[in-house]
Amino acid sequence: MLIFRRAVDMVFETKESPRAQIPDGPVDPAWFGATTCLNCGAAIDTPFCGQCGQKAAARFAWRDIGREGWDRVRWFEFQLTRTLRHLVTGPGRVAREYVMGRRTAYMHPLKLLVALVAALVLMLAINKYFGVYAFRDTDVDRMAARVMAYANWSFSIGIFAIFFGSWIGLYGRLGYNWIEHAVLAIYVQCLILAVIIANMLPTLIWRDAGFVLAHKAASQAYMPIVKLGIVAIAYRQFFLIDLRREWLRWLIACLIYAALAWGLLRLYAMAILWLVTR
Repeated sequence: MLIFRRAVDMVFETKESPRAQIPDGPVDPAWFGATTCLNCGAAIDTPFCGQCGQKAAARFAWRDIGREGWDRVRWFEFQLTRTLRHLVTGPGRVAREYVMGRRTAYMHPLKLLVALVAALVLMLAINKYFGVYAFRDTDVDRMAARVMAYANWSFSIGIFAIFFGSWIGLYGRLGYNWIEHAVLAIYVQCLILAVIIANMLPTLIWRDAGFVLAHKAASQAYMPIVKLGIVAIAYRQFFLIDLRREWLRWLIACLIYAALAWGLLRLYAMAILWLVTR
């Protein structure tokens, strides 16, 4: 409820927030030379405001629009690339560092998740991955359309398996609360999505139906093992597990994840089938 109230306050501005008084009249270059923040009105003597964080504003020139837009895109790309690079070698370590306070070092897990889901949906739309089957009928086509329609859920369902695997199998270890377990689950799912995207890159080059079908069959054989390996490594790193003494709890958590991932995927498939055939 607190998060909801804060969101309402932010969107509808139900609470007064400090802001600079914008003068009536023509644009004056002297206004931009003021020693106060032009956003919140606080005194400013550095390139960024200490109260609201806005960069000291200057009057717009034609080149500024492109530069600011490029800076935002470049920062997003750099942060995305840096976070993924660290996730490849240490998914659990990234989640632990984020939980322990290194918040600007990595991209926010939900922002990263949205970006990767969008990239995966775009890739699936280009390579028509769900449009190639060994046989075709109306129900199969409708199921493929449903999967794409509910892509955000279908590609995020693993988060629940990762979360409950750690929450049940490793409950109480290192004092993590449920939100911190969720941070781990989202970051690990982000790495899994990145691996899925990398695994599907060949289908953008070779779009022959035979190759896509062979790729699907092969992926169904090895991708569950890859996912389990990623989760196992993440659990060990996040919970600082010594396998010589705590291998059993670690193994139980991994098995819980594997069972839930298998079960949730089949429940999701049954739900899609029910929606299509009802």
